[in-house]
Amino acid sequence: MKAYFSNVIPKIQQFSKKLDTLTLLKNQNWVLIDESDDTKNVFIFRDKNQVLISKNGKVKKENWEYIGENNLLIDIDGDSYLFKHGFLDENIFALKMDSQDNYVFLINESKYGFEINSISDINEFLIDNYLSKEDLSRNTLLNNNYEIKKTKSKRAFFAPIWETYKVGFDDRLKGEVYVSKTSNKAYFIDGINYTSEMKRYYINSEYCISALHQFLKTGNILKEGLVESVIS
Repeated sequence: MKAYFSNVIPKIQQFSKKLDTLTLLKNQNWVLIDESDDTKNVFIFRDKNQVLISKNGKVKKENWEYIGENNLLIDIDGDSYLFKHGFLDENIFALKMDSQDNYVFLINESKYGFEINSISDINEFLIDNYLSKEDLSRNTLLNNNYEIKKTKSKRAFFAPIWETYKVGFDDRLKGEVYVSKTSNKAYFIDGINYTSEMKRYYINSEYCISALHQFLKTGNILKEGLVESVIS
């Protein structure tokens, strides 16, 4: 089961349903998010500790058990996996793999089966629904004034539009941030080498600008507000 890093889950755990709220969990089609595999994996948690696991329509009957203290035990293909509670609502189920900091994500197919199909979609959904406008706009990290100027918009075929802004700081450092027109997310590019680059995505432009300044000044990556890092 593919697990992913999320900086959003720890910020919204206060809004999560408890894992022992089994009525919310049972008899729903929970689709596993795995960006590295085209296989559609669906988990249906049933009574009497039975879980149906469908892989592209081929179903196996396995066992699952809530063992208290926010722990869930699931048998998959002859192996038993211990998960800790990450986040649960009627749309998204996040399980933290034991002894790891990454999460396994499942989506309630009857709610958001097609609209949410990637880790980026999940983070964006959770930010929009659970982080308040005050949380999104709060930025006490930037102690340097800056000027910002929009230069252009760019869009890949059928992809979201990202607006490009040049940012100049009072300490003469400068760079670019890219802001989504359809959400609050923004990113800057942390160049790795001549053939690849790292995009650092943040929950909004203010966090991104703070992170850009810190990166330009110290070479360090700001963790607060970081959603994900993607190599392209």
